[in-house]
Amino acid sequence: MSWTGSGRKTAALCTAVVLLGTLALPAQASPRASLPETAGPAAAGRVPASPEIPSPEEIAAAKSSESATAAEVTRIDGLLADASAAQETSLGASLQANNAYGEALVELATRREAAAVAAARAAAAGAQQAKTRKQIGQLAGDLYRNGGLNPALSSFVSGTGQALEDAATLEAVTAGRARAFQSAETAAAAAQSLTESAADAKRAADEAATTAEARKADADRAAAAQRQAVADAKAQRKALVGQLANLKHTTAALESARVDALDRQRQQEQLAALTAAASAEPQPGAASQPASASQPAPAAPGRDTSPGQQPAAPVPAAPAGPAPAPQPAHAPAPAPQPAPAPAPAPAPAPAPAPIPVPAPAPVPAPVPAPISGGSNQTAISVALGKTGSPFFYQYGGTGAYGFDCSGLVQNAFAAAGKYLPRTASEQFAQAPVHVPLSQAQPGDLLVWGSAPGFYHVAIYLGGGRVVQALNPDAGITVTDVAAMSGMQLYGYVARY
Repeated sequence: MSWTGSGRKTAALCTAVVLLGTLALPAQASPRASLPETAGPAAAGRVPASPEIPSPEEIAAAKSSESATAAEVTRIDGLLADASAAQETSLGASLQANNAYGEALVELATRREAAAVAAARAAAAGAQQAKTRKQIGQLAGDLYRNGGLNPALSSFVSGTGQALEDAATLEAVTAGRARAFQSAETAAAAAQSLTESAADAKRAADEAATTAEARKADADRAAAAQRQAVADAKAQRKALVGQLANLKHTTAALESARVDALDRQRQQEQLAALTAAASAEPQPGAASQPASASQPAPAAPGRDTSPGQQPAAPVPAAPAGPAPAPQPAHAPAPAPQPAPAPAPAPAPAPAPAPIPVPAPAPVPAPVPAPISGGSNQTAISVALGKTGSPFFYQYGGTGAYGFDCSGLVQNAFAAAGKYLPRTASEQFAQAPVHVPLSQAQPGDLLVWGSAPGFYHVAIYLGGGRVVQALNPDAGITVTDVAAMSGMQLYGYVARY
């Protein structure tokens, strides 16, 4: 059956309308599963109840005999130790909340960046789709006006020749027009997919923002609880020290100094126990790290690193670290040149060994380890330079003036040409070397918490001290490690 001119125009118009309908702008993105919200730190802001202060009657009764006085002094010393431990607990809870908020801010920045990129891609796809829809619209207009016939051929149309009608039909589906329709379909599909992705990314960013707000509230509550714990402990300490002075007929100043000494002793004992336990057991979950047992050699001066090195380098390392005497013992035997000749490598090894202890140093030299005065010293200097004004603690801060704990570490090492990950857990996990706390060297990273989720990181300075961005109250400061040993100090350190 042949079509009349009006019939061809109607069919062409219907075809264009259908095509335009299929290439319509993408619908609103369908809801996707929301991202799981990170759980906040357990017991954020909770502080143990303060122990009771002895009443004046109890103090008076304790003076009745020397034994009663001694017992009451022991009791008060215990109350003061409990108060000190409560402060450590509250500070640890505050640091956990600070870290959770800082990580939420990092996640929020990542989500917002991803949302911005997705939105830009969706906009570009939308512009491309609009361009192809315009081209299809023009093609549809041509089909309608010419009854499906290319205008270039219309001058040849005369009469109702069936051949020309067939040619017009074939022209409508030429390769050029087919490519135009295919391009439009592809652009429409891409625009819809990217628009949905952009909507998902925006929802994820909104959820991250909500989570960050919740983490901020947790951090604020924990900080307030920690401040209250410090204030309570000060008031409690003042009262208890006064009671001690009354019981022992001394002064509050003398008793305060004695209590400080007891606190330091308790902290040092706690640190020593933790260090010994870490040295005695392999690092949990790091089977690959002990393989680098040669790394302890740089930390070996004055340390018991030989047990880890004996399997790695039996000949020089085992005797060389602890006792140089055994080396000369082997030296006299090879010293006569006739025998050492058959021994290819061992013969030259003892020769440099007796000179000084530096002989074992060439063995661990290829392993990444900080060298005194090297790039890690630069990181230490940069971090120390940020203590005090105008630098300050800032949640999620990486500089130029505000820092959180991992932000300070990242900034200091970047100045030394070493680019570390962003969070405390990543900075520890991605370090090339991990050694026990007993082998810590200046520039190593100490962490607090439990693997793999550490909540605080600091740079070791040597001499039992660290530099760290602690909290909004203390700022960026230098602290004794022992004073923080009761806050889940980890028994291993990370070395870059």
